[in-house]
Formats: sequence, structure tokens, C-alpha cells
Amino acid sequence: MIRVVLFGICGRMGKIAMDEIQGQRDLTLVAGVERAGHPREGRKIGDIPVISDGDTLPESDVWLDFSLAGPAVTHARLAADQGKALVIGATGFSQAEEEEIHWQSKRCPIMVAPNLSAGVGALENVAVAATRLLPDGFEAIITELHHKTKKDSPSGTARRIADTMAKYGPRPEIHSIRAGGVVGEHRIHFLGAEEELILVHRAWSRRAFSSGIPKALRFIVQQMAGLYSHQDIYGLD
Repeated sequence: MIRVVLFGICGRMGKIAMDEIQGQRDLTLVAGVERAGHPREGRKIGDIPVISDGDTLPESDVWLDFSLAGPAVTHARLAADQGKALVIGATGFSQAEEEEIHWQSKRCPIMVAPNLSAGVGALENVAVAATRLLPDGFEAIITELHHKTKKDSPSGTARRIADTMAKYGPRPEIHSIRAGGVVGEHRIHFLGAEEELILVHRAWSRRAFSSGIPKALRFIVQQMAGLYSHQDIYGLD
């Protein structure tokens, strides 16, 4: 049984992640964590205790973080100190924060996955395959559309896909749109002189972002120290 601690358990994605974990036979949620002063601090959600961030955590095998960028960096340091495996689903990191997470991953396994949907994992694989297969002269552009209250722009998902594609060809430009209540859409355009290939992923609900959580948790607990992503979960090389 893989024991999980969930940071940000009371947030939108935290609640979805809790349901996803509790639906797995080989995963057990031993505690949730929220910021000090949160209304649910010291209480329970079902039989799951909600612990204040900074308090002593129960024994576990892996941490899952759906908090915010700043706290997630702190959790990465703590995971490294304790030798815990960590999956980070938080987004909006600055360059300095990304570098800090990278540094801490030298001491423990850390996966940074701003979008854990199975569809996005497949999209990243197909995007790399297209980058390899299409001849010189094609240009890649990523467009991403999200609800108007989303804070980070471009999205963490778009940045990750662009970073992965850049390992096999030119890094694509990213164009961001913030409007309405759109949950999330990512399009990758491969533009040639005479033709175009378009890859599209649309999330109909935030629950799509949880579909890859069990796979990510099972993967990261088996790894040595290092920085991992969707690219590693889905066996892309």
C-alpha cells in the first residue's frame, strides 16, 4: 500500500485528487495539509485528518502537492530533507522557484506535472512524434485557452510541452488566451508552406486533470533522486 500526504486538500484540485486516491486499491490517503488558520485545520474530511502546514506529518511514502507555487517550493525542500518522493501539481512558478525545485530534486525524486491528465500525457508524446517526423520547414506554435481568472500565463502545461518539444527541435512559440470559464484547451499547430497539422486537447472538467494522479504516484515512489515529468511517466525517450 502506498501512503500519500496531500497538500492543498481543501482546494478545487485537492478535493478531486482526494477522490481519485481513495478510489484506488493500492493507494491510501493518510493526511491532508492546509495553510495555518484554514477553517478545516485540525478537523477531518471523512476519516482524513487535516494538518496545518508546518506541523509534523504522519509516516508516508509520497507527497502530492496541489497548493501554491511558494508553499510547493517549501515542501520540495522539506521532501529533500526527509528523502520523500514528491509530485507537484501546483503551477505559476518563477524561474528562481523552478531552479530551487531542480536543485532539491538532486536529493529526492520530484515530479513537476502541472497537468496530470492522461490526455495531456498522450498529447506530449504525439507532439514529439510529429516534431521528429515532419520535415524541416514546419514551424510549431502552441496556443492555450483558459478561464479569465487563471493567474499564470502561459500555462504550466504549455510551457512543459514546449520544453519537451525543444529537446527534439526548435522551441515553439506559445500564445495565451484568457476568457470566459474555459477549463483548459491546448492546441499545437505544425505549419508548413502547403499544409498544417493540428493537435488538440480539451479538458471538459477539472476532473480530467486527476486521471493521471495514480500513475504518477506509483511511478515516483520507485525512482531515484531526480527531476521527472509526464515525459517519464509515459515512457517517452
